[in-house]
Amino acid sequence: MKVWLLAVILLLTSCAAVTETQSFPLAKLQLNHLTVLVQLAATPELRAKGLMFQQQADPGMLLMYQQPQHISLWMRNTSMPLDVAFIDSYWRIHHIRQLEPFDETAVSSEIAVIAALEMPRGWFAANNLAAGAQLTLLD
Repeated sequence: MKVWLLAVILLLTSCAAVTETQSFPLAKLQLNHLTVLVQLAATPELRAKGLMFQQQADPGMLLMYQQPQHISLWMRNTSMPLDVAFIDSYWRIHHIRQLEPFDETAVSSEIAVIAALEMPRGWFAANNLAAGAQLTLLD
């Protein structure tokens, strides 16, 4: 009986640890006329995880870097179509690319960027956001 109880406790503890490591902090962004909350991936570990294994792209994800750099993204273990906006060092959208589910082909930024904003396919167009749109990271 005690062994069974210990096994249940260990199983619950391991599930809690997995849930905690899969969560991302939220960040509030202002994009021209629109304010949105997105998941924030500002560490190498969180950026590597990205939206993998998540069931939906909402609320989106901001992959943020300490310094502008050329980046490449892929869709390993990511089941939904996305649009990604590459954000320049002035926090403007430089260009937007489409990402296909499960496609492991690298999609690279054209310039050194400070961030990339991944949103559900069509989100930028539906919100009239294109290259040149200004982003602000709010408190």
